[in-house]
Formats: sequence, C-alpha cells, structure tokens
Amino acid sequence: MAKCCHCEEFIESGMLFGFWGPEENTKPICIKCLKKILDSEGKDIGIKNRIKKWLSEENISFNEVKEPKNVFHFALEDIGPLKMRIEVFQDKNNLDVITGFMTFLSKELTFNLYRFTEEQKEDFKRKVDDFLSTLRVDYRTGIRVGYEIISERGHYGAKYFIRAKQYDLDKEKFLRILDMTKETGLRSDEFLNQTLKPNQ
Repeated sequence: MAKCCHCEEFIESGMLFGFWGPEENTKPICIKCLKKILDSEGKDIGIKNRIKKWLSEENISFNEVKEPKNVFHFALEDIGPLKMRIEVFQDKNNLDVITGFMTFLSKELTFNLYRFTEEQKEDFKRKVDDFLSTLRVDYRTGIRVGYEIISERGHYGAKYFIRAKQYDLDKEKFLRILDMTKETGLRSDEFLNQTLKPNQ
C-alpha cells in the first residue's frame, strides 16, 4: 500500500494518486495533497504565492518584510477590532508556516503590575498560567500552538504563534488560523485588562 509523501497517510487501494518530486526520485502523493500544491493549471505556485493570492482574495492588506533568515515574511496590518499586526512567515530552517503576533503591556497596565503586592503578583502569575493553558490546540488538527513570555527593557509582553505544515495548508485552514490569531489577541487583551485593574 502506497504512502503519501506529504501527509504520510496510506493511500487506500483503488484511490487516485500521483507522483511528486525530482524525476530521479519521485514519490507517491495523494490527490488531496496534490490539489493543495498545484494551481488550476497544474503548476506548483509555491506556498508564498498561494498565501499572497488568498490574502488578495480576502482583501487583506499586507507588506512584504525582507528577512534573510526567512523564505518569506508578510506583515498584515490593522487586523480585527484591536488593529493588530499579524506576522505570517516561513523560516529557511523550518518549513512550517508560522502565523502570530507580539504584544506588550501598555504603560498603564505595566504601572499597575508594578504596584501589586508580592501576593497579588503570585496570584497574577497563576492566572497567566491558567490563561495560557487554554491556548493549547489538539495536535491531530495539524496545527501547533505556542507562546513565549518576553521582557524588553522593563516592558512585559508575549509572542503567540501557530505553526502549520506547508503541504497541509489550504485557504480554508489559513483563514481559520487567522481567525484563531485574532481571537487570541482579543482574549489576551480582555484578560490583561481584567486582571491588571488598579483596584485589584
């Protein structure tokens, strides 16, 4: 039984499939994966061009960022109610497509955090851990979610990102990832404003 070289699922007997890769080393690929890779004329337009096409079709404005370490890097500006900046890129050393954002506490919320007692800070840390645990996503969906707490020059913030395999990324999944990213931005903003109120 043949195995798809992209999704690594076994191709059932009698199911349609093709072959992919250099002529001297072609491997079987299922029709579902082949459709994600090729355009309507049967040409491989690459994940970068497919994402550009999807963004244009959805009227989402973006800028290309020149990053030597990336295959491509798009900055989507003014996304959602919070006018977020969402990054979509692919690292040369890891071909997953990464979608995410970086956020920092406002001066007001940072000031409120500094005024917390040690007990309040410990309570806030527990709430942050509880909140971050809700961002997990089932790995069987083909989407991996992560975050990183960051501190730069006394400013506290976080990076949030979603990884997806390039061969498994179609327009529907890409738009779902953008929605997940916007939703996380809104939830994060609401969480921080609730837990860092001055009267706590």
